[in-house]
Amino acid sequence: MEAIELAIKIVKILAERRKTLASAESCTGGFISSTITDIPGASKVFLGGIVTYSSEIKRKLLLINDDIFLQGVISREMAIAMANSVRNVFSSDYGVSTTGNLGPEPMEEKPVGLIYIGVNSEEITLSRELHLSGNREENKKLATLEALKLILEVIA
Repeated sequence: MEAIELAIKIVKILAERRKTLASAESCTGGFISSTITDIPGASKVFLGGIVTYSSEIKRKLLLINDDIFLQGVISREMAIAMANSVRNVFSSDYGVSTTGNLGPEPMEEKPVGLIYIGVNSEEITLSRELHLSGNREENKKLATLEALKLILEVIA
């Protein structure tokens, strides 16, 4: 299924249930937000997104605790913290986040293509680890696609 098809389903389900979503994106650079807002009616369910590319912004805007940074910016713990935090910042029902290494070189001793996705609600938190092998653009698109799949999994 393509990203746009997933986004249509997400917007429809959230609208039917009168639920909302917010995003905190690092490595996807706003692709999730862009894909969702391409759908007519998204304004009823998508409250907003933050591209938190730097650690400083993760600390300032998402109020990520220093203990999480000890696990690494590229970690499951960071993705979960970002999803939870953005949900709180926007007072949304669901939060989604991405963090990872698009390359061209290893970062934090973690390989290029390692990406973590987090989706959070009051009831459930899920995360996914990806090992992608494409170039930066391909990995952004694949990570966005996987994030949309995880959102759908949580809200369905």
